[in-house]
Amino acid sequence: MRRLLVKRFESSIGAFYESLKNFEKTHTIVFEFVKKTNKYILDRDLIESIYEKSDEEIEKSLEEYSLKIKNGQYPKNYKVYDFSNSENKEEFLNHILSDLNLFKGLIKKVEDLDFLKNDPKLKKLVEEIKDKIEKEPKRKIVIFSEYADTIKYINKFIEENNLFNKRVLTIFGDLGKKDVLSLYENFDASYKEQKNDYDILLTTDRLSEGFNLNRAGMVINYDIPWNPVRVIQRLGRINRISKKVFDKLYIVNFFPTEKGATIDKSREIAANKMFLIHNTLGEDSKIFDIDEEPSPAKLYQRLQANPDKQEEATFYTKALSIFSEIKRKYPEVINSLNNFPPRVKVGKKSNENEVLVFFKKGKVFVVGAKVDKKEKDSFYSLSIEEAVEKIKCDFNEKRLELSESFWDTYEKIKTYKEYKYIPSSQQSLEEKAKNNLKTIIYNHLESEILEKYEKEISQHKNFLKFLLEDIEEYGTLADYTLRRIANLDFSKEKIKESLDEIAKIRKQIGDDFLEKEKQKYKELQKEIIVAIENQKI
Repeated sequence: MRRLLVKRFESSIGAFYESLKNFEKTHTIVFEFVKKTNKYILDRDLIESIYEKSDEEIEKSLEEYSLKIKNGQYPKNYKVYDFSNSENKEEFLNHILSDLNLFKGLIKKVEDLDFLKNDPKLKKLVEEIKDKIEKEPKRKIVIFSEYADTIKYINKFIEENNLFNKRVLTIFGDLGKKDVLSLYENFDASYKEQKNDYDILLTTDRLSEGFNLNRAGMVINYDIPWNPVRVIQRLGRINRISKKVFDKLYIVNFFPTEKGATIDKSREIAANKMFLIHNTLGEDSKIFDIDEEPSPAKLYQRLQANPDKQEEATFYTKALSIFSEIKRKYPEVINSLNNFPPRVKVGKKSNENEVLVFFKKGKVFVVGAKVDKKEKDSFYSLSIEEAVEKIKCDFNEKRLELSESFWDTYEKIKTYKEYKYIPSSQQSLEEKAKNNLKTIIYNHLESEILEKYEKEISQHKNFLKFLLEDIEEYGTLADYTLRRIANLDFSKEKIKESLDEIAKIRKQIGDDFLEKEKQKYKELQKEIIVAIENQKI
């Protein structure tokens, strides 16, 4: 729900505001319902039937379900929690009330900020449209959003500010005959009876299929769906094979803010899926970026970062920005990357003598060595962020010939025992998980607990050792699993609950998970991407 709220916030403050009001309404109804009836209804089948639907469809389904409950038309499969004789009723109501107050507070903040008068995203949208219409008045524009609430919000802003001389056609929800006719007359180049009443079409993905909108030469994606096929379908409305109207078509994308992207990840999710579509189908339309064609030699693919960590996501953004700047200023450099040999070795000036080798074995990792003629080489592992700072150079900087000592250091690095670089934020999580595993594996528990649960603990011992080995040697466990292990509590009050959690983890990932990961790891080929020698001059 948090991700859904952030996604709607990144689409528009209007969609976010409507969600807050819906949550407030739902919580109010539930609060009053429980208070009055001493019951709470949970329908798992309902959740399972709607969780894969779009956000709009989910909200609609919940409204219909609420109406059925209100009218006494209960579905076949539901569960009723009866609080008549429960001590938990007040606690449950207090939790609902706490959430309700939170939503009310957020609603007031949004209303106080009065975004409709001062929305930077809307202002940028209007600015871009005015500029394009002034330069090319015949090029109509289609604005897409996932959410009807966002379309309503944009339309309200346009109407209240008297923008675009009432030449905006706004369509969401069910299509009437008048709407369909207006679409054909104003946006379909193949329609016989052409009109020119509208310059802009403001709509949802409801129109992303089945309509020719090729009198428009620009698509503006006001938000990015997780499913990139929808984005392709949006573009497909103006990119029609049947009748060419413009030599060039434009796509304008509004991406989430950097902070919101760490939760929403719509660009990342859609771009990753788009990459697969490109590779599988050979699709050559550029959707998210002007140079979207996939190539294994591209720099941004080498600089892989864990998207779950904000600092690494920020690094990815910075790296992509640097890459885009190089691409803009020196396109010949980017084009030449595809022709580079698989193992590039180069020397450059620096303030210290050092060799850095970038490897790829599943993920990219870096090994460095300080080169000192008087002492032995010292080896260490780096994060990619640290390594990039060491290899940056100006465009005009000349390459240096590799030194005599390079090859000896390079060969030693190649045989250096691989080290799994772990960001500091994850280290504490792994340490907690390791400590918990060692506590139960080596029986560092109270004697009373050992006596009572000895048999149950011994049943899991081998599995627990596999978990510990993975953390110490391979690091394949997901953060979610690590967190579950780190949160285990072996006190008298919590030991039973923790053993149940271990059993759940074991059932979910299996006793043979580590052998599978070891096999995968063996099959991976360690590939050297590039080696850089920093030379002190």
